[in-house]
Amino acid sequence: MLVRQEGLDEKSTNTARRILSSAERATRMIRDLLDFTQARLGGGIPVERKRLDLYFHAAQVAEELESIHSERSIQLSRDGNTEGDWDPGRVEQVVGNLVANALAYSPPGTKVSVRVRGEEHWVFLEVHNWGEPIPPERLPRLFQPFSRGLGKPELQSRSIGLGLYIVDNVVRAHGGQVEATSSKEAGTTFRVRLARQPHR
Repeated sequence: MLVRQEGLDEKSTNTARRILSSAERATRMIRDLLDFTQARLGGGIPVERKRLDLYFHAAQVAEELESIHSERSIQLSRDGNTEGDWDPGRVEQVVGNLVANALAYSPPGTKVSVRVRGEEHWVFLEVHNWGEPIPPERLPRLFQPFSRGLGKPELQSRSIGLGLYIVDNVVRAHGGQVEATSSKEAGTTFRVRLARQPHR
């Protein structure tokens, strides 16, 4: 509420954004720890499917993250029908983790792009950034718990290394797949493929 309030001076606005960013980080860490425990001990992450538009939810998440990272720009695009039967909270969790990572691991002056594309039976989500490329030897372990693509010291205290593990588990719970490609020339892209409807 403070961040969106008009008439705040710059110091108050910056303070409110720092508080919001810290609270969002803490919430994500707690949620990831709970999901990790459930995935390891409880037989996977449960999902409750509802009809939704993936692009609409991605746009909501992007707007929330832009309000926290006001100096950054998130570019959204849409191609085709992007509706399907998925868990709304889990979908937002996937988008939030991938976009937050893209913002954290890319230079301040660069754009993060989010593309949602629909095909006949599948909907694809692509999150791209121009950060430092992930070393090839780390790519195969990227979705394992407590793993990170880059070992930046300034980011170690902000993450427990479970975000991508949770993303992978949520996507697989929906019958989908997630993969990452990374190079200096093309940047880093995470691609999520979700079946529109559960497999019979």
